Amino acid sequence: MHELDPSNDQPTRAEIFRAARMCVPCMDRLGALTYQAPPLNESLRTRWCASVLMNHLMPAVSAAHLAAGNFGFRELLEVDARLDSGLAGPMAGRSRAAGRIVAMDFRPPTAERALRRYCEAVESGKSSGHIATVLSARAAVFHIPPRMALAALVFLEMRTAPVTSFWTCVEACMQQLPPDAHLLRAA
Repeated sequence: MHELDPSNDQPTRAEIFRAARMCVPCMDRLGALTYQAPPLNESLRTRWCASVLMNHLMPAVSAAHLAAGNFGFRELLEVDARLDSGLAGPMAGRSRAAGRIVAMDFRPPTAERALRRYCEAVESGKSSGHIATVLSARAAVFHIPPRMALAALVFLEMRTAPVTSFWTCVEACMQQLPPDAHLLRAA
């Protein structure tokens, strides 16, 4: 995989789509996630990036990816708990509903014990199953780097944008993120 590099956008776009499809195979069945405003509204999109994406989703993606990579079942539960306390109202409900669909419909490989136990906890109601946690844990299993997992989450968040403006919205969100070394490196 390539680093997220604006000068090389076609392969990156294909990789983002591939990562989203691998981590969330049922993306067509999901409704709105944490972003519900029109993606073309730059002001609302920028505010969402600053308040939700950077403050809650980016740390969750990083922590869940690390936890799944280190077989950390309890750590995955903690990521969900932090998202529960950070996201509120309908936004949190949509995130949990989408994550539960993915966690319950697509079982992890048998060898991925932490992810399997996490999905069981989501199914039994012991964990919330936020989409950021589920997507990131699945990304770790598929060896998709954290930054690409975050890009896949942004892809899913912005998928209601018109086709002609879709990638502009995704890239605008990604450009607002800090170049965190842990999230920036690709495999």
